[in-house]
Amino acid sequence: MALQGLPIALLGLFAIALAALLAGYRYTHSRPVRRLLASGILFVFVSALVLAVTYIPQWVDIHPKDSIFLLSVQIAHVLWWFALASMAIRASDVLLWRGLFGGQTVPKLLKDVLGAVYYIVALFAIVAFVFEQPVTGLLATSGVVAVVLGFALQNTLSDVFSGIALNMEHPYRQGDWIRLDTGFEGEVVEINWRATHLRSREDTEIVQPNSGMATARIVNFHYPDRGYAFNIQVRVDYRVPPARVKSTLKAAALACERVKKHPGPIPRILSFEESFIMYDMKVWVSDFAEHPDHVDQLMTSIWEHMRWAGITAAFPQRDIHIFEEKERDETASLAVSELLERVDLFASLEMEEKEELASKLDQKHVRSGQRIVEQGKEGSSLFVIAEGLLEVRVKFDDEGPERKVAQVGPGDFFGEMSLLTGAPRSATVITLTDVVIYKIEKVHLEPILKARPLIAESLVSLLSLRQEATKALAEGEHGDALDSQTVDSSYAEQMLHRIRNFFQLHH
Repeated sequence: MALQGLPIALLGLFAIALAALLAGYRYTHSRPVRRLLASGILFVFVSALVLAVTYIPQWVDIHPKDSIFLLSVQIAHVLWWFALASMAIRASDVLLWRGLFGGQTVPKLLKDVLGAVYYIVALFAIVAFVFEQPVTGLLATSGVVAVVLGFALQNTLSDVFSGIALNMEHPYRQGDWIRLDTGFEGEVVEINWRATHLRSREDTEIVQPNSGMATARIVNFHYPDRGYAFNIQVRVDYRVPPARVKSTLKAAALACERVKKHPGPIPRILSFEESFIMYDMKVWVSDFAEHPDHVDQLMTSIWEHMRWAGITAAFPQRDIHIFEEKERDETASLAVSELLERVDLFASLEMEEKEELASKLDQKHVRSGQRIVEQGKEGSSLFVIAEGLLEVRVKFDDEGPERKVAQVGPGDFFGEMSLLTGAPRSATVITLTDVVIYKIEKVHLEPILKARPLIAESLVSLLSLRQEATKALAEGEHGDALDSQTVDSSYAEQMLHRIRNFFQLHH
């Protein structure tokens, strides 16, 4: 009777465990956990089946040596071992891959290998404990079969073991951008038993056998981090001083949001060619997946800065001169008259007035790190930028530090309030690179305003918009939403009055 009570008690425990697992399955929404609970339910059910089949002779009048009974017991035990292997795989998925290594990308190949090991162990356990056969014979037979299969599948096995080695060494991971020694570049999308799948920028896929990947020379653009450097070459005429070219290239790179400031861009002379100097610039960026966009933004910025500086890219050419032609001075920046054409503050001036103003201006070269104007200092001039990059800093209170509020480059201008009203400087402007600027003084603009006083009204409209945008930036608002309708009329009238008084214009 005690012997009969033991299996009944175990069956009761199995029933409790089964109920708990079913309840957990009902109230759990995570798919991996639900799969583990389903495997646990199957394992508990098969365990109860094994227990019940084993003790049937004590409950029913069946002989223990009955062939049908023995076959039933063997089938139940075989199912129990496979259910255990299945539950081990699900447990590894939840506890190992998603738990212990949850923050890492675990290759599918490694999961498959561990799952295969579970089933192989279960198979050997079935042979040894269920059918009570020696495992050594099975191992010997398996060895012969393995040798035969090894010769037949040597290429496939080479790929499999190479895949295992790659997953252990991790020269690349899923999501990395790599370049093979064949020149192919692509993103790693999958590493399976046999091959590595790469997707190119053209959205095509290449399947590279793991044996080839194990012996290939691989450049990983995402290791040890996503930052990397690349070089850009530019051809420039011999007549342009190298210092100007390097300064222009550096300013163009620093103006790109994608280019890192630390380490900063490095422009250099690469070589002296037959009809031009080849310049090379090295820049650092992030994420090789966006490499074409990095190159596009940098090349566009170089073109814009070189155009503002009046530097043209050189190209192989042969010229036949049959008459004398005045050549442009390549050491000079873009003509100041053309610069003034692009400054919206002077849009209301006639062409003759712009040319008159331009004729009075001199070009000024300033080295990197210099302060052009300082906040709070007196001034009555405006600066137009021809080359280089500058930073605008503002101190919002007397005790606080200077804060960067803007970055200005070729075609931009600053100091308009001081030029038109004589107001103290509202910001500090510092050169980030060597720059070329033009300084417009009050004495340069005064004859034009006195000849045509109505120009002051047009200047006030543009000046008011610019001032409101600067104020919105300081207050953290969206300055780009401003238009002429939002400008305070009283502020504009006050500004017009100040300009007229400063230049002594007649009303």
